[in-house]
Amino acid sequence: MACQTFPPSPFQVCGAILDKYLQTGGPNGFLLFPKSDELTNPDGFGRRSEFLGGNIYWSPNTNAHPVAHEFLTKWGEYGYEGGFIGYPLTDEIVLSDGIGRRQEFQGSWIYWHALTGAHNIQGAIRDKWLESGGERGPLGYPSTDEVVTPDGNGRFNRFERGMIYWSPSTGAHAVSGRILTLWSAAGYETSHYGYPTSDATAGAEPGSLIQQFEHGSIYVLNDYLRALLVPAQGFASYDTGLHPGYCPDPLNSPPTCPVDLSDYDTVPDPFGTLVTANMQKAALVSTYFAANGRPNAHELWEHYYRNTGDDYVLSSALLDSWTAEESTDYPGLRPPAELVNANKVEAINAAIAETARTGQTAKVIISTPWQVTAGISNDQVQSIGRYSLCSTTAVIAQPANPGQNPIELRQQTHIYDVYDYAAGDDYGNPAQDAVAVAVEGEKLGIAKPFLVLGSSSVHSWSGIR
Repeated sequence: MACQTFPPSPFQVCGAILDKYLQTGGPNGFLLFPKSDELTNPDGFGRRSEFLGGNIYWSPNTNAHPVAHEFLTKWGEYGYEGGFIGYPLTDEIVLSDGIGRRQEFQGSWIYWHALTGAHNIQGAIRDKWLESGGERGPLGYPSTDEVVTPDGNGRFNRFERGMIYWSPSTGAHAVSGRILTLWSAAGYETSHYGYPTSDATAGAEPGSLIQQFEHGSIYVLNDYLRALLVPAQGFASYDTGLHPGYCPDPLNSPPTCPVDLSDYDTVPDPFGTLVTANMQKAALVSTYFAANGRPNAHELWEHYYRNTGDDYVLSSALLDSWTAEESTDYPGLRPPAELVNANKVEAINAAIAETARTGQTAKVIISTPWQVTAGISNDQVQSIGRYSLCSTTAVIAQPANPGQNPIELRQQTHIYDVYDYAAGDDYGNPAQDAVAVAVEGEKLGIAKPFLVLGSSSVHSWSGIR
């Protein structure tokens, strides 16, 4: 067997390991100089040589392959060749994106990316991930190793944009997006839903997705969400807290959430005269709100001129009042109470239909997309004007004859708005004068737009339907 030394290192590199070392560039490659002679591995079967930049491992069944850097560290966490990962089958492989790397071993593959690190993935989960497109698919790179679930029965890997779960009885299935948001809030596989039994598939409506679980299903259409559990097992704290993310903001184009600050601090005022004049006018607006019974309009205006840009959370009691308003002066908008009631009726009807279909107690959760609305009271209109509302209702229906179903219900409303002003928009007199002041304040860099958000109280109802 041919051997060779690489001065100044005194150690010999031999045979197939030497051939592989020379292929990688020898001491001028990433492995650098040898730091050991050829060593017998603990299994008494394979061999290795150690180098400053990594190791080369050899066995009769797998040949010689270098393992270096984070791949070597991750492999070592699982016992090197003596662990379930076994010997390397390949060198490090550069992936098609030109950034990530993969190395294949007898019992698992290890993937690496600069943003996610090195993680092992194997078996049915790896097969499902590769089926979905691997690192170039919707899930992206793995962000964890394979993890045993708390029940000891299943396994999962997290990825950049989702998860894959496996159990012996359900197989491997990907869960992502809003379906994952709801399922995770419920408690993943330990929840009443149990393990996923399918991937998300296209629903009846264009753009919709539905995913089946052991004891229910979750349906999404853009920001609309409908969840089903049969048999129902009571309400959970997360039920009515569901709502779409606060971005993008449907009131503006382009989106302004995160808040659009492109006009902020764009007008120079070297002598401060414009700032002084604007602050005086802003003080008059603030006085008007305070003197005319607009406490929330006053507080939001003051927050605007605090110039922090911090989010502002409205109280549940205030939103209970605002979202109960039954009319609006904004043409083409449905008032908030109408949107909230429509969500309630839809959820009740869906729960009754499901209990009639299955003959079991059924729980349905329906969360609406963000819908633009506005109320009628002066304080509300002059506080946020038009805003985005989501209503979420959870209903448990008991089987019974038609019209006799016992119903329990929980409902909560969520809102958000970007507090900013656009020149030319009609905000309604007499607050209209505030618009020019606010626009100028932002451009001078002394008033910063911010996100207004909040959730109502959870409202309960029971009865017969």
